[in-house]
Amino acid sequence: MKAFARVPGVALAIGAFVLTVLLGVGGVSASALWQQSATATMTATANGAWPGPAIASLTCTNSNSDKTATLHVTLAVAPATIAYAALQSTGTYGTSYTGPSIVLPITPGDIVIIAGPPQQASQIIKDNPAGGSLTVRVTATYVDQTASSMNITLNHVLTGGKIICPLA
Repeated sequence: MKAFARVPGVALAIGAFVLTVLLGVGGVSASALWQQSATATMTATANGAWPGPAIASLTCTNSNSDKTATLHVTLAVAPATIAYAALQSTGTYGTSYTGPSIVLPITPGDIVIIAGPPQQASQIIKDNPAGGSLTVRVTATYVDQTASSMNITLNHVLTGGKIICPLA
């Protein structure tokens, strides 16, 4: 405390502050200054882009044999690109795929995922061969570099090479 008191002007500053508060002159602002704090909130997306126009819907239909799942993407605004990726066991999304079934501009469009036979399977199935849940994230990126995404979880059945859409 003695070292603090030796700083030139400290006594004058403290005296002025106390006098201001006691007299009520600027008491609110002095008190607010004394209790000042700040909070900042920031939102970031995985790809670093600001949220763009939302994907209106992402639905799925199966072929009669359940060998293919067609994801139907409906967008309010045509994107510059559209891609899809599978959720990995690490909690991150793997390789991002585009086309060949995706034609831009897309409003709406389809992504066809083929489960089997293995030599005809879509690359997303070849890269994620384990059976069970396959969560697919569809991401639309717009000309202004904003992006939006939506997930759908499919059931990949290894026996018979099937990919089954969720129940509506």
